[in-house]
Formats: sequence, structure tokens, C-alpha cells
Amino acid sequence: MIEKVILGNCFDHLSEIGDDSIDLISIDPPYEILFENLEWDKKVLNWKNLTDEFYRILKPNGNLIVFQGWSNVSETKSALEKKFNLKNWIIWDRIKGRGANTNVVSTREDILWLTKSNNYTYNKIYSNIKKKTGGLGQKNGQDFRALSNVWTDISPIVPWSKERVKHPTQKPIQLMERIITIFSNENDLVLDCFAGSGSTGVAAKNLNRNFIMIEKDENYHKIILERLEQ
Repeated sequence: MIEKVILGNCFDHLSEIGDDSIDLISIDPPYEILFENLEWDKKVLNWKNLTDEFYRILKPNGNLIVFQGWSNVSETKSALEKKFNLKNWIIWDRIKGRGANTNVVSTREDILWLTKSNNYTYNKIYSNIKKKTGGLGQKNGQDFRALSNVWTDISPIVPWSKERVKHPTQKPIQLMERIITIFSNENDLVLDCFAGSGSTGVAAKNLNRNFIMIEKDENYHKIILERLEQ
């Protein structure tokens, strides 16, 4: 198994990855929110460089999954579509959101699914939502509803979550396991170059995938290693 957790800036290490070598790239980068008191999300990324590198290292049948916030997702989508094909635009309703006195509360996370070609890995799964109807509702033999591009069935990380660590934008392992299950196969190589709390790596390890993670913050890098050991 390949299990690499690199301490450093992704722009310094992506060039070390071979051409057409990654099966799934799944990233949760800064959302580039230039307002409110959200220091971790204010970094402006060079999407041109990222797009070029992702296209180089992703296999022809690979998938690219990008988390983004609603205020910047359209710009990110436009940059990525210079090279990639947009297959779907998924919304994860994380239920809890930031309060607002002059706007509706934002509880959505945007997830862009992009590919290099029309020959891509896709494993169909069902949601965690039980069907309420019988008869025709059971015709496919499934007790659960089909998975749509609006995900309301995965809970967010809350202060009392057992898996919670000290990271402001930690993603649930269940969410990352869903992404890895759908968009890769066993023994595939998964890359997360904005590794953060390491949920992608934990999910990959749980599902028998190889992984490379890159994280520039020493404290978060340490957290990732501790989570993987557990």
C-alpha cells in the first residue's frame, strides 16, 4: 500500500507526481472567501496552475472532486472547465451553517465532479434515506432511495462528534468514504493535496485505497498522522 503524508505546499510537490498516475483527486481547498472573519479561507489560489497539474497527473479514466463555497464556486468551475468536463454539481447540505442578520444562513457545500474523458470510474450506490413508498418504489429491490446530486443524509462534524479534531473545516469520514467509494476502486491511488484534518486519508485507508496527502501546516500534518495511526 502507498500511504504518503507529505508536509509542504502542494505547489511544490505536485510536480513530483508522475503523469497519468492518480485515479482520484479529491480536494477541499480554501474557499477564497474574502469577507467575514475567516482567515483560513482567504488565500487566493492559482487555479490555472492547479488545473494544469491535475490534468497532467490524473489518469484518463480518473475523477476530480473539488469542494467549494457558494460564493466562489462559479469561478472555480470556469477555471477547471478549461481542461476538464463537468459531470455533475453536487450539493451537500451540512445542516448547520453560519448565522446571518442580512442574508439566509448558508448550510451548503458545493462539490464539483469533473473528468478527463467520457470513460471514467463510477460505482453506483444508494443513499442512506429509506424509501417511504411500497409497490413501484420497491421495483428495483432497494430499500433506500437513489443517490441524487443533493446530499442531505450525512451529518456534519459537530462539537460532540467522536471523530472531531482541531480543524475548522473538517469533513466527516462518512462523506469522504462516499466520494471514494463512488469515484474510485480498491487499490486505486487517491490524492488530496489540501489534506487538512486528513479525513480523505482515513477514508481511503478504510476502503483499501492507496493515497498521497499533502498538507503545509505542521499542526494539521501531525493530526493526520495521529488519525491514521488510530
